Amino acid sequence: MATNTIQAQEFIEMLEANTALQAQFAIASPNSLDGVVDFADGKGFVFTRSELEAALKHHPESSVTNQLRQYVHY
Repeated sequence: MATNTIQAQEFIEMLEANTALQAQFAIASPNSLDGVVDFADGKGFVFTRSELEAALKHHPESSVTNQLRQYVHY
């Protein structure tokens, strides 16, 4: 996996585990993958939309991944 895809994976994992980050994400309420990428960038995670899509393809199902996958058009 490319470095930025790993950062995308780490962002997903942090979003799953960190309730404070979940609350911030809910307040920001991004409504697209580009919005998710912008939110993550503001938290110090650097990856592209396509890298986030790649990370989501390989990440186990969870409420967070289900929420993020609703913005993906495979």
